[in-house]
Amino acid sequence: MKTSAADTFLSRHPFLSFAAIAYGISWSAWVFGLTQGEGTLATLAHYSGGFGPLLAGLIMVVALGRDPWAWAKGLLKWRVAPRWYVFVLGWPVLLVAITSVLFVGLGYRIDLGLVPERLASYAPVFLVMALIGGGNEEPGWRGFALPTLQDRLSPLRATLLLGIVWAFWHLPLLWGDPTVRAGEVPLSDLALRVGLLLVSITAHAFWYTWLMNRTGSVLLCLVLHAGYNTANGLLVLVPEAEMHGAAEEILLPLMTGVVVASVIMLIVATRGRLGKPA
Repeated sequence: MKTSAADTFLSRHPFLSFAAIAYGISWSAWVFGLTQGEGTLATLAHYSGGFGPLLAGLIMVVALGRDPWAWAKGLLKWRVAPRWYVFVLGWPVLLVAITSVLFVGLGYRIDLGLVPERLASYAPVFLVMALIGGGNEEPGWRGFALPTLQDRLSPLRATLLLGIVWAFWHLPLLWGDPTVRAGEVPLSDLALRVGLLLVSITAHAFWYTWLMNRTGSVLLCLVLHAGYNTANGLLVLVPEAEMHGAAEEILLPLMTGVVVASVIMLIVATRGRLGKPA
């Protein structure tokens, strides 16, 4: 059977093809949503865009003639040692706790009175994050892209490349912040915020690679992703009135620094293998 040029390109450049499809689906949805202002259409577009990596992974699996059920197997893999569930549920909370201690140590305050209210909403928010608020990306990023890259690159290089692509994929979401869209954030502050977010997201990718290499479970990566988003949203116990200003300016660098430091320790501890057998 004659092979088309498109099929040849997909087989030779599977990660590039995957990334282009994921960006195309997600950015199209998000840009459309931004043109709708606020309302049902904008909300639907926002959450639909998050499924870009998943759809791109499925499209690539089918286009390359692979078994979609085999690809989905990692998403269904839940039989792992209990310690891995402790890790994916507890690690995001620990990172926020370390950041909070440093934050207080620098002279800022947190409001422990927020704890009961935040904990009461933790489970439902976690479920939303798992299904449509970040966890839904993982069949694409870690289910397809990571093993594709690790087939050709070392774990470190594969993760760095995937992390950068994953980080820049988020850029249109920054414009969902009303203060950014209204031009209320100075250009220098916006550039710093974007830079720190790109570094932070890229750094997080190394923990996902380690988890995936050790367990082979995309499901656990989904839970970890939901845990990060939920903990960062609910367990940073800074009063809303103080989030904009000095607290916001110090929190993002602190959180980024904590994540980067943890990744350096992970790389040293695994000798750069990130859990992948030699």
